Amino acid sequence: MTENNTIREVYTVSLDVFAKIVTTMVFAMMPGGIILMFTTPPWYGGLFLFFTGFLLTGIFYLYSVRCYILTNDKFIIQRPFSRFNREILYSDIISARLPEKGDFKWTLRTAGNGGMFGYSGDYSSEKLGDFTMYSTNRKKSVIIRLRHPKETIVISPDDPKMAEAITSRLAKG
Repeated sequence: MTENNTIREVYTVSLDVFAKIVTTMVFAMMPGGIILMFTTPPWYGGLFLFFTGFLLTGIFYLYSVRCYILTNDKFIIQRPFSRFNREILYSDIISARLPEKGDFKWTLRTAGNGGMFGYSGDYSSEKLGDFTMYSTNRKKSVIIRLRHPKETIVISPDDPKMAEAITSRLAKG
């Protein structure tokens, strides 16, 4: 229970192998850039590599998913700083379900992050149409349809029973 007597269920997240590799590679850009600055002329190539890695790490960390929280009245996508959290009222959710075969076939990233600390941004697939990902693991997806705004989001809790927990809250009205 929190201070205002709101029941909270917290669902953890973990990175899949591809996201771990991408995150590690971008982190490696920073020390790699410093090494290049001092060993290879011109020095500014290494500086560019360092600052690119630093900038990407900072931006994608701010928008990374830390966990998902279910309260009495809303679903929260928790990020490192609460200013970047996304809160969705249950009254705005139409459904929550596990993916079916082919939901993510031919998925294209139209704008967003494809692996650094997870997957976030706008994507599109033939079956789902346009959707927004707030995910860390592509194999543990839950698809949520919203009525306001009319949108589909994809999340990835470590426990797929989160879809049932959201659905049960929708049934309670």
